[in-house]
Amino acid sequence: MKKVFLVLILISCTFIDCSYKKKEQKTQQKSLEITIERGAFHYDTFILKDTLLSFNPEKLDNNVLGNESELAKYYQKSEQKISQQQLKQLIQKIEDSNIWRLNNQYGCDRSCTSNLKVTIQLGEKKKIISCDDYKCGCPEILQYLENELIKLQGKDLKRIDLPG
Repeated sequence: MKKVFLVLILISCTFIDCSYKKKEQKTQQKSLEITIERGAFHYDTFILKDTLLSFNPEKLDNNVLGNESELAKYYQKSEQKISQQQLKQLIQKIEDSNIWRLNNQYGCDRSCTSNLKVTIQLGEKKKIISCDDYKCGCPEILQYLENELIKLQGKDLKRIDLPG
């Protein structure tokens, strides 16, 4: 009888320990890093590392066309913190999108293009996807991520399309 009782106690302790570890794993948020690299007129980069969002222009120039110019913001490095809730929403959107199944390269047969390269690392998973053009043939989730990081960055650094 003592042996049966001991076995039951051991099984109970094992079950409690395992359920605690599962709860702990669920509450730990996955680390997220997204890099958005834009081409054509911009050649700039947005990098989100968990809750820190950085904008890195190709060239730093605080005096481009004077600081009052609408274009000046495209030449100034900046950082912005996002909330944990915003980060969770991005992670959820990525997980729901099947992004891990997308091709690595998307072409476009237009002559005037503006490339988009997105690198995503979520926990242990990593994916790099390049589009010859950010509109033509580029998956919607990549366009969403670019626009969402621009919105979260807060300086309205939307793409400027060249005429033609």
